Amino acid sequence: MGVDVRSWYAWVAVLATLITYIVVSGLRKPVSFLPLHTPCQQLLNYVSQTTRSILVRILRQGHIPAHISFIMDGNRRYARMRHRAATSGHISGFDNLTRVLDWCNALGITHVSVFAFAINNFNRSPSEVEALMDLATNKLRELATKSKLVKQHNVRICVVGNRSLLSKEVQEAAEFAEEETKNNTGMRLNICFPYSATDEISFAVQRVAQDVQAHELRVDEVDERVVADRLRIKSPDPDILVRTSGQVRFSNYMLWQSAKRTHIQFIDVFWPDFSFFHMFCILISWQLSYGQIRQRNA
Repeated sequence: MGVDVRSWYAWVAVLATLITYIVVSGLRKPVSFLPLHTPCQQLLNYVSQTTRSILVRILRQGHIPAHISFIMDGNRRYARMRHRAATSGHISGFDNLTRVLDWCNALGITHVSVFAFAINNFNRSPSEVEALMDLATNKLRELATKSKLVKQHNVRICVVGNRSLLSKEVQEAAEFAEEETKNNTGMRLNICFPYSATDEISFAVQRVAQDVQAHELRVDEVDERVVADRLRIKSPDPDILVRTSGQVRFSNYMLWQSAKRTHIQFIDVFWPDFSFFHMFCILISWQLSYGQIRQRNA
């Protein structure tokens, strides 16, 4: 059996670029005691951005998922390991979300969903819940009005969940973010907040029952598609679902949408530490499995 030398060269080039990115990313930590600290950091930033751009181009040679979904887990443990308040972990998590969204946009992914707050998170301490609600209120408005990504790339923000559980202030922030971006035609960002899959399915079933009662739908017309059309998340089923922090469970997230063909990845890293390296590996894994996934669901 012959060996395609060009394919070997391509894989060597990918590996070399990936190693460069990993090494440079590790060196980008502040080293202020070194001479020429600022120029060195600028050079490392440039090399990191360049290698990341090369890796994005490599990924775009293959299939790109239309929808990727994230369970952003590990913010509190991230903060705890650094002896910080839980709120600081959530802030770090939001900062990393903006980076992840930037990578998704560069890759051409058109739908991104994030599990921002579960309905059962209301059972946490009142102080933490209050801090999370304040953070959500501020960040939703910030995303809609100040985010460079949203403005430059026409990102549409959709807050998905049972809003009746939110305070008036948070509801207004969610409505503001959606209204400000409703005409944007770029990537759709579904912020699931507050959300649970069982609550979403119950909501869809209630709407089906209401339509039947109103004689807008016959009982014999009710099928999977009818229920799916009434779910809160208005995006195609996710191609990839990623959960960070090492936990191997769905936590009642997008159960209906992930049941058929979603490529599931559990990553043993806290969400604030989720990097482009992890993203690259997940997408390569999905691309290598693409044919089998499609064949299985044909």
